[in-house]
Amino acid sequence: MACLMIPEPWLLRPVRVLLVGAGGTGSHLFGALVSLDSALRALDHPGLCVTVCDPDRVSAANLGRQAFWRGEIGQNKAETLVQRANLAMGLDWVAVPARWSPRRLREGACDLLLTAVDRAKVRADIGRRARAVAGPVAHPIWWLDAGNAEREAQVVLGHWRERAGAGWVPNVFQLYPELAEIDDARRPPSCSAADSLARQSLPINRIVADVALTLLWRLFREGRLDAHGALVDLGALAVRPLRADPQVWASFGWPPRPRGDRRAGVIAP
Repeated sequence: MACLMIPEPWLLRPVRVLLVGAGGTGSHLFGALVSLDSALRALDHPGLCVTVCDPDRVSAANLGRQAFWRGEIGQNKAETLVQRANLAMGLDWVAVPARWSPRRLREGACDLLLTAVDRAKVRADIGRRARAVAGPVAHPIWWLDAGNAEREAQVVLGHWRERAGAGWVPNVFQLYPELAEIDDARRPPSCSAADSLARQSLPINRIVADVALTLLWRLFREGRLDAHGALVDLGALAVRPLRADPQVWASFGWPPRPRGDRRAGVIAP
């Protein structure tokens, strides 16, 4: 059994979080980050420093499933959420009303990447850039991904950049490489709130956000995680932990075997 240990710098300074996506799950995940920040500060931790990226504007089809109100229709989602939190909580978080760009993961730009996007291409692109680095890593980056279907979801916390040999924990793309094969063009946009709710169960986004919050809360309070994610099934009213266990990872096909070698060997992420 492996485990994730909280990086020491996360205990000494504000944790820099980059949230990509402020829609169905992202808007609720943002609220979870506000709650987490408040709780950490109450415990004398410096809290979080959050940047939110999303180019989309609030539409009538978003109401009900996403954390927006009718009076916010037409406003950029990232700016709406961040302005709300900054005014209410006295924060100085940052909104980026634009598409995610890989340059935002430059050295030292963030400690924790959160993705809540419905485009598999974006998640696959992020996953391809994950790497173990030879030698010391001044700023390791963890990646927490929250993805869902109509009634099912998975939340996976893993490494995006870490020192080679430091005990790599696979991220969502390494466990679900089929993300690269999904055709996003086949997913038409929702034209109404009713259409949106017909495609996804109303509670799924909130539950996914709460599962992600639970992971982060346990990490800060306990300093380690034996489960680095969870699989959610609303049809069965079940949440199953994703254990940080090489045998569990092997059931997903990770690590892949090197070409021409039948032995199960660990390869660089």
